[in-house]
Amino acid sequence: SMELFIHYTTLPEGKKLEDVVEELNEVLEEDGCVCGGADYEQGGRIDLELEDETKNPKYAQMSVKAYLQRANFAKDTKVEFGCMEIGIYE
Repeated sequence: SMELFIHYTTLPEGKKLEDVVEELNEVLEEDGCVCGGADYEQGGRIDLELEDETKNPKYAQMSVKAYLQRANFAKDTKVEFGCMEIGIYE
């Protein structure tokens, strides 16, 4: 499996971390799950584990990005996988 990290400075208005974790788990279904993270005063990180046995992990990455955009995460939110960081609106 492959790890993907979401780096955020703020959560979308009206959402708690628990809400985001639950929604991400629903988006990924059997393609992966939230496996950890850290929440600080100045933002935080959500750790996802993507299963890549059956599908190209790129699909799961795209699903995560699409979710973050729909959920109105801030423009400075980044997704990191395989030592690359990309903005969610790039």
